[in-house]
Amino acid sequence: MSILITSITTIFFIVGIIGTFMPGIPGIGLVYAGVVVYAIADKFTSIEFSTVLVFGILTIFASLAQYLGSLWAAKYAGAKAKALTGTLIGSLIGTFGGPAGIFVGAFLGALVGALLENTTPHKAVRVAFLSVIGTISGTIIQLFLSIVLIISFLIAVFV
Repeated sequence: MSILITSITTIFFIVGIIGTFMPGIPGIGLVYAGVVVYAIADKFTSIEFSTVLVFGILTIFASLAQYLGSLWAAKYAGAKAKALTGTLIGSLIGTFGGPAGIFVGAFLGALVGALLENTTPHKAVRVAFLSVIGTISGTIIQLFLSIVLIISFLIAVFV
């Protein structure tokens, strides 16, 4: 494979791993883009189309993990519709606030939503705190799956 394609793929992988921690950068999406670029340039010789498809499904799952993790944790804490909506909106808005923005956004969104449901301040803080824990868990899942994609890609191409 040409040095150019290998370099582009490597850049996608590096920026993708960094992107798992940086809101606004589609971390695992960039890792997947690196796989797709390489596979197309290689005419699916080293990595089969079916493998690229499976990687795509994993990418979708991992992309949703960050948001779904915060929703699941908030629900576990007893959040109802307004708190769950607040968690989701806060997480999405928080992506524009830098690396910590998604966590702050999830916390504030869940807190405001829980308070609007007339829950006690103690329970509202618990819902908000667990939504952040869920967001962190989603980030860890995304990082883990990004690394799995890269390792699987390297095995498929070089072994």
